[in-house]
Amino acid sequence: MRATESELPVFPFTTADGSSDHHERLVRLSDEQPITRVLLSGRPVWLVTRYAEVNAVLLDTRFSLARAIDPGIPRVGNFELPPEQILATDPPEHTRLRKLVAKVFTSRQIEQLRPRVQEVTDRLLDRLAELTPPVDLIEHFTASLPIEIICEMLGVPHQDRDDFQDWTERILTVTGLPPEEVQAGYARMGGYIAGLVADKRRTPTDDLLSLLIAARDEDDRLTEDELVTLGFTLLIGGHETTKNQLANSVAMLLADHPDQWRRLIERPELMGPAVDELLRYLPLFSYEVAFPRVATATVELGGVTIAEGDTVLVSLSSANHDAAVFDAPDDFDPARLPNRHLAFGNGIHRCLGAQLARIELEIGLGGLARHFPQLRLTDAELSWKTGGLVRGLHQLRVEW
Repeated sequence: MRATESELPVFPFTTADGSSDHHERLVRLSDEQPITRVLLSGRPVWLVTRYAEVNAVLLDTRFSLARAIDPGIPRVGNFELPPEQILATDPPEHTRLRKLVAKVFTSRQIEQLRPRVQEVTDRLLDRLAELTPPVDLIEHFTASLPIEIICEMLGVPHQDRDDFQDWTERILTVTGLPPEEVQAGYARMGGYIAGLVADKRRTPTDDLLSLLIAARDEDDRLTEDELVTLGFTLLIGGHETTKNQLANSVAMLLADHPDQWRRLIERPELMGPAVDELLRYLPLFSYEVAFPRVATATVELGGVTIAEGDTVLVSLSSANHDAAVFDAPDDFDPARLPNRHLAFGNGIHRCLGAQLARIELEIGLGGLARHFPQLRLTDAELSWKTGGLVRGLHQLRVEW
């Protein structure tokens, strides 16, 4: 018998004292009830937690991201994607937009950036070594590395980073700010990118934003709104997630797994597999679910019938801790192979910048291990941000 709405658990999950209880409950559901009904924003939705079913949803185009921005569709907090955003589109619109930038993000093209990422990493770490510890590693390294690389790719002035980091935090707010402040972040970021577009139309340069302008002006392959939105989507996606994943990885290694940190210092050849294990092990999203999807047809999934029009949430984090796929999933094993994690999603919406993120994480962590083998945290307690889409720290104070 299906539970009545009043009996459904409320998502995001919390304990009786109001603290977060996401990870434990999501992993438990993956074992006991991998497809279950929960209340999201007061509306019943399906929550999918087991690897096989999560992967099936990601691969099945009958689960629509475009429909998820329709009025009345429940979502986590105030976070809402604009209709021109590539993550809020389905084929054929999604295919058209992705093709415009996919050739810049092929594995071959991104691999050619490896020497530049290494150069920027070494310069930032040399500069870090000149500072008097303790220092905030986020401010002086984990934010600077991905920002500098994506700014170079897009042709965005690096000196504007403080502004667009502030706008990014507003845009990615889930519960921390009122909706009008979130919309103000969108407006300011959109105005900033529109200004860059106008500048580059007058003086074209050899960068990704200029390539998109040519696709708009010469080939009419996207609208002006799509051009601006795609520009700031790439800017946000190119720095915010990697900044936090890199900082969170350092914090976890130093605080909880110092033996594994020493192992990576002694065996740098493990850094590649370790990055994938960190992506599997650490949840990137604060609420451990990806963007909602809406079923466009009746779908049988894991023995459950999902009706057309139902909203579906998938938990990448619990899927990445599925014991049916990963041996000892709660153990952090930097040598884990194979590692078929879903941290970057799957299917047509798989993260466009996955290879770039891997390279930045591998070189960034490898550089820290090489330059600062005695790196250690100075704060006994880590202060985590609340109310945002992406899981991140306020600061990460270290010494050496």
